[in-house]
Amino acid sequence: MNLNHKLMIAIVKRGYSRPVIAKAKKAGADGATIVYGEGVGRNEKPTFLGLPVTHEKDVIFIAIDGKNEAPVAEAVSREGKLGKSGYGLGFTVHLSKLLGVPHLTQRPDDRRKKKGENIMENALHEFQLIVTIVNTGDSQKVIKAAADAGAEGGTILNGRGTGVNEQQTFMNFTIDPEKDVILTLVPSSYTDKVVSSIEQAVDLNAPGRGIAFLIDVENVFGVNHSSLDFK
Repeated sequence: MNLNHKLMIAIVKRGYSRPVIAKAKKAGADGATIVYGEGVGRNEKPTFLGLPVTHEKDVIFIAIDGKNEAPVAEAVSREGKLGKSGYGLGFTVHLSKLLGVPHLTQRPDDRRKKKGENIMENALHEFQLIVTIVNTGDSQKVIKAAADAGAEGGTILNGRGTGVNEQQTFMNFTIDPEKDVILTLVPSSYTDKVVSSIEQAVDLNAPGRGIAFLIDVENVFGVNHSSLDFK
């Protein structure tokens, strides 16, 4: 049976995650996981007086029933001030399988609801999320390459929470604490150009340099004037 599980990802300013999660729960979300990262916008200066400038972000992963998508998105947008320049944005992706949340696994798929019931009038997969995993130190190359190809910014996750002697793999590529994970949300029309630019900048075809993959995004919310601003 098809199920309507969705993963909502909200990228918010550091310190906003707890009130955002509280409002999301009141709107129907069951819980959330927070990952700490750094946001970089296309128009930001990477240094100030010779020192690196970072914009700390909280990346919130929320598993929801699809029928609660609209109220949860509205609550998250309002509490996180998403849509206001520099505060972040959010988006949802469909989950083909969800484990560990028994009360959600019995609910039917309602993705065939008419478009008028969606939280936005976006066409399905109008946006894509580019996930790039590279060696620590190469993340700024990825951000710059993406910006040069038209992306508005990105969010860097630094692989915190993994023991120093632990190693994990994804598609036969080792992910350990010395890897950076970069999330770049772009309109689908930009995807090929951005991916190509990233590939060349960090030489993804060379062994051990990194990997990148795409995730189709169903809905985007908190976008300020159609700008994907992670500043």
